[in-house]
Amino acid sequence: MGSFKEGIAHRYLMGTKYDRASILRRDDLGPLPRPPVYKTYADAPATQLPKPPFEETGSLWAILKQRRSRRRYTGDPISLTTLASLLWATQGVTLSTSGYQFRTAPSAGALYPVETYLSVQKVQDVRQGIYHFNVIDFTLEEIATGDFGEPLTRAALDQAMVGRGAVVFIWTGIILRSMWKYRNRCVRYICMDAGHIAQNLQLAATALGLGCCPIGAFYDEEINQVLAVDGEEETTIYLATVGNL
Repeated sequence: MGSFKEGIAHRYLMGTKYDRASILRRDDLGPLPRPPVYKTYADAPATQLPKPPFEETGSLWAILKQRRSRRRYTGDPISLTTLASLLWATQGVTLSTSGYQFRTAPSAGALYPVETYLSVQKVQDVRQGIYHFNVIDFTLEEIATGDFGEPLTRAALDQAMVGRGAVVFIWTGIILRSMWKYRNRCVRYICMDAGHIAQNLQLAATALGLGCCPIGAFYDEEINQVLAVDGEEETTIYLATVGNL
């Protein structure tokens, strides 16, 4: 049973543990620059997202009880307002103070290393394509047009709900955005951040009567190629599908 300790996962956990001695010890990374907090596509066509209506829904307790990973969708489109509500639930700005914009999901050190991309497949008034969520402007930035359902399905180990969903959320991590402060331990925090965001999406989808299913199994570089990210400084870490039930 001891062989699992030789694997990279176990070695990473052991190598990034904090104790009272190691937390003060220098690592071998050297000086690291702090990258910008926000990523934007300045030259991309942008769609302004409507302000979410924040209509009354069921109680949080009822929503938690109802939450399930839903993989079967009707194929009906969702509205742009619904998509805006989902995006706000995942990473909407809730407070601006002292140079920080705090969001609906927590982030270690308020560094927010997770970026949100979308494969829009069935959203009213938005053409199919790959989009980046501009958090600070609350807009969708168009990266590429077309139906990406098939290549994303193949990249997600042929999980059919990827192509059937109205939208696929794709979360990447910009590694240095967290690493400059948290050094080698940053990967732990980036994955925690993504988990917080995904849970917010699932609860929001449930509240709106939609299905949602998070996905951790995919061919990383195939997704990175769809998004046109380098897979090293920024790489895909998590997916989720959303669709009508």
